[in-house]
Amino acid sequence: MVYIIGSGVSPTLTSLSLNILSILSTADVILIDSLSLPESELRLIVPTNCTILNVGKRGDRPSMKQLEIDQLLLTQAKSSRNDIVVRLKGGDPFLFGRSRTEIETLQNNNISYSVIPNLSSAIAGPHFGGIPLTDPLLGANSFAVFSGTTAAGTCVAGSTLEAPLKPRNWDDVHVDTLVFLMIGRLDKLHLLCQALTSNNQRWNTDTPCGVIQNAGSEANQKVWRSTLSEIVKVIQSDLKNDENTVSPAVFVVGRVASLNLLENNA
Repeated sequence: MVYIIGSGVSPTLTSLSLNILSILSTADVILIDSLSLPESELRLIVPTNCTILNVGKRGDRPSMKQLEIDQLLLTQAKSSRNDIVVRLKGGDPFLFGRSRTEIETLQNNNISYSVIPNLSSAIAGPHFGGIPLTDPLLGANSFAVFSGTTAAGTCVAGSTLEAPLKPRNWDDVHVDTLVFLMIGRLDKLHLLCQALTSNNQRWNTDTPCGVIQNAGSEANQKVWRSTLSEIVKVIQSDLKNDENTVSPAVFVVGRVASLNLLENNA
């Protein structure tokens, strides 16, 4: 049996449901992502003979191809030594989780599987930064979620699926709040801010925005707030000179980013 599980955004076991904990406690093999629970945390609950394989993808670093991950998952699922195989993904498996090819590989080989959802950083990330995605007092009643990086690894700012070389007109995105994942590299963030403000209509240089790094991690979370014209400068002034990324990060654009509802949270 294969379980495809979302681990949410917390880096600890304490946020997982009893169902997920029960599955992990009997797992023979676990394939983990870079943003799922770390191996050190998993070792607290998995059997001593459980094999943990890191197949995570991180930008600008060598990583397994998706086809290789699909085949590895199939190999582990077919092995007579494994009764319980877990594919553990950060956030939710169906939101930028690349689950489709893995599931189709299992389906094509008549492998039984179950998918267990969880909370995506697209929702929880802004919350941990004190930013509500909607707010009636600000007239913010809708939001949209985007990947900040294309499948080819380039910034999403200048392309659409239908016309990869044609810049997207962000003024045509008729929502009140934008949320971007996979946008931690500062050069990509800068390009995205420029693209959002190029027409200076729906989104302009004074539009509030915020970046939440390591959302949900009590020890490592950082939040920066500013405007689209200043956010990269604000982050750079807070980092060491040689740092050019704040990954993993969530980028929120819109009036709600000016709020901090957790500012005085005890």
